[in-house]
Amino acid sequence: MTKSRTARRPTAEERREQVLEAGISVFAEFGYHAAKTSDIARRAGISQPYIYALFEDKKTLFLACLERVRRQMRDAFGRAWRPRATPEESLAEMGRNYGAFLANPDSPRCQLQGYAASSDPEIREFMRKGFIESAEMITELSGADHEAVVRFMAVGHLLIVGTVLDLPDHYVRPTASH
Repeated sequence: MTKSRTARRPTAEERREQVLEAGISVFAEFGYHAAKTSDIARRAGISQPYIYALFEDKKTLFLACLERVRRQMRDAFGRAWRPRATPEESLAEMGRNYGAFLANPDSPRCQLQGYAASSDPEIREFMRKGFIESAEMITELSGADHEAVVRFMAVGHLLIVGTVLDLPDHYVRPTASH
C-alpha cells in the first residue's frame, strides 16, 4: 500500500509574500513603467491572473513593494536602537545596522525606482510621506537635531548609490583624514 502524498498548497498570504519578493526584484531591475506583471508572476511561481487576485493593479503592487522596502529599512534602524550616551552614538549604531538593509541590493534599487517614478502624483506622495516618516523616526530614536538627521539621511542615500553601483568603499565612506 502506497501512501498518497499531497503537497501543502501555499496560503494566499504566503503567495502574497512571494509576489512581493518577486516584485521587489523585478521593479528593482526594470523600474515601475517597464516591469511586467507576467515577469513578477513567473518569478513568484504563480499565474499572472493570480497577481490581480492579490493586488488591485500594478501600481498597488508597486506601492506594496515599496512599503516592504521601507519596512525593511526601518526595521534595520529599529533593531539597532538602544539608549546611548549621545545622539551621535545612536546615529552611528543605526548607521552600522543599515548594512543589513543594503545587503540585498534589490531593496535599495527598488527604493530608487520609487523616486524615479515620482512623476506619478500618488507614487510621489507615497515616497514623500515615507521620507518624512523615516526622518521623524530617526530623530525620535536618536535624539539628534535636525541638521544631524539630514546629514545622516544624506549619507544613507549616498550608501544606497554606492551599493547599487557597486562602488569601492573609498567613494562613499569618509576616512579619518576627512
